[in-house]
Amino acid sequence: MFSLLVRRDGLIDPPPLGDTDVHCHILPGIDDGPEDPRGSLAIARLLLEMGITTVVATPHVISDIYPTTTDRILEAVEGLRKLLKNSGLDLEVLAGAEYYVEGDLLGRVERGDLLSFGKDKFVLFESPVESKPMILEEIVFAMKTAGYTPLMAHVERYRYLQKDRDQIAHLRRLGVKFQVNHPSFMLPKTSRRGEMARWLYIKGMVDLLGTDMHRATPWVRPGHKTRRAGVTYKLFG
Repeated sequence: MFSLLVRRDGLIDPPPLGDTDVHCHILPGIDDGPEDPRGSLAIARLLLEMGITTVVATPHVISDIYPTTTDRILEAVEGLRKLLKNSGLDLEVLAGAEYYVEGDLLGRVERGDLLSFGKDKFVLFESPVESKPMILEEIVFAMKTAGYTPLMAHVERYRYLQKDRDQIAHLRRLGVKFQVNHPSFMLPKTSRRGEMARWLYIKGMVDLLGTDMHRATPWVRPGHKTRRAGVTYKLFG
């Protein structure tokens, strides 16, 4: 999907983010993203400055922390669309979610209570960082059977995949697609997350990119500039 440029220092130029951010916590007052509409507008302005014209709103859905309903997300997306229009910001917002791998997600799949996006009906999901959830394959199989495309969020973060990359190949064989956070490519060689992002890219396993933005705060790479508009962006933690 992306072309590869290897630099003399052994690192790689990050792939272009393009005009779509498929993983962004832009909705106000739903999860750990912006607390109010003002924060959502700040994110929207930053995305537009970065060259993004379409964003998939993906609030956390975790049964015991953020038990957000599909109706609540759709309502918030519609509210944000009106806010953006009234503010003169030409940013398209699509409804999505970042589902946590748990029994509640399996129930949602079985009920058809999922928010997907794109012609491939991508469903973004996240895993615990340290260990592989026992229910993961069951959920992936259920999504595929129901006609969805499982899209694993920020794959570069999971330590159990960093330690055992054969599991990545296994997930690919099951039909899982991978989303990587674009800022991870800018992390140094000492960062396991950065190295994982670059390895996935070199292996041709980066399917979609996102910012995973929660707030319109700078991301830390002094002097780093993207190829779009010469804007200096900051790295999310």
